[in-house]
Amino acid sequence: MVVLDFEHPNHSVALMQPKDKGAFERAIAKGNAKDPSNKLVYETFHGWTVMAEKQAAIDGFEQASDSAQRTLSDDATFRGALSKAGDGIFRAYVNGGAVMNAASTFLGPDGKGYLAKLGKLDWLTTSLRAKPDGIAWDTVVHGTPGKQFKGVDVHPSSGGLQKFVPKDALLYLAFRGTRGMTRGLADNPILMQPGFEDLGKVFEQLGTILQGKNALYVRAARGRYPEVTFLAAPGGGVDGAATLDRVLKRFANELGARPRRTSIAGLPARVIGTGPLSLRYANVGGKLVVTDFPSGILFTKNGGKALAESDEYRQAARSSGLPAKPTVMLYVDARSSVPVIEKLGGSRLPADVARNLKPLRSALEYAVSRSHEFQVTFFLRIQ
Repeated sequence: MVVLDFEHPNHSVALMQPKDKGAFERAIAKGNAKDPSNKLVYETFHGWTVMAEKQAAIDGFEQASDSAQRTLSDDATFRGALSKAGDGIFRAYVNGGAVMNAASTFLGPDGKGYLAKLGKLDWLTTSLRAKPDGIAWDTVVHGTPGKQFKGVDVHPSSGGLQKFVPKDALLYLAFRGTRGMTRGLADNPILMQPGFEDLGKVFEQLGTILQGKNALYVRAARGRYPEVTFLAAPGGGVDGAATLDRVLKRFANELGARPRRTSIAGLPARVIGTGPLSLRYANVGGKLVVTDFPSGILFTKNGGKALAESDEYRQAARSSGLPAKPTVMLYVDARSSVPVIEKLGGSRLPADVARNLKPLRSALEYAVSRSHEFQVTFFLRIQ
């Protein structure tokens, strides 16, 4: 257990109950010998070993603990928060009110207004859990979003485009945008200065493309470079390809070329650039597809075996507790990505790096929003 005093950081202490007291004392002595100027002090208190950088911190903690009328375990908010954290190898709790007060003091009068715009933090918990095939790290933030997050869509969204993500995808990212999501960027005073007007308009146009469901995936392809495909379903009658046309034409001089019309699988498409790093894009069934290989457009049009049919993805989703429609999610097939990384780099990974990566199967991270709560879970699947 670690106890941090945000108002008096020098009073922070750590508590633990070592099973092997001798081994603990030897480890502390060894560490202190390596850095005599920054020794760790400790003593036993009510069956716990209390540690700190200064003896005064330990004395202050013990005095406060003995004289306290109520302890943290008596606090209903603390008990409720920790019950949501569940059991785990490691659990942590952060008192939101103390953090907000400390941040307000640190930022001073000028920063209080911005802090208020962020909202109110009630508490935060984080826990590390061991599972039969990996480890999971959960973080839950409880509070009330402020004006700074107005318009941010945190409703369940991902999954709508998953059937257009191929089974052999090495990386898959899904998220949802909102109408007017880039308006704040476009209204930034810097972008209102002479010479920056076009950049503000670009942000507005990109915002119309990203205002719906979005997905990005990476998979192996012929040659050195992998296929990278972005999918957007903006809805609202938005012509994604035409909007991207206008954005790219604004930067034609910087890019050294303008989008050229072409045809892929009978669909009107555009291409910019030449060689293996060409960018291709087209509207496919109401979706904008942007990719570096024609195969990205072909799969969106013709379909095929999707990521949901991948055994590795299904196992990672099941073990991590992935909900049907998270707010945002990221999946990486770590094992299958190694050959692609080596091909891209033009050489094999160093032996020690390859050895450390060998036990890793995949990683999956997702976020879920509930009333006044936001949870982020990271799961690492290990063989």
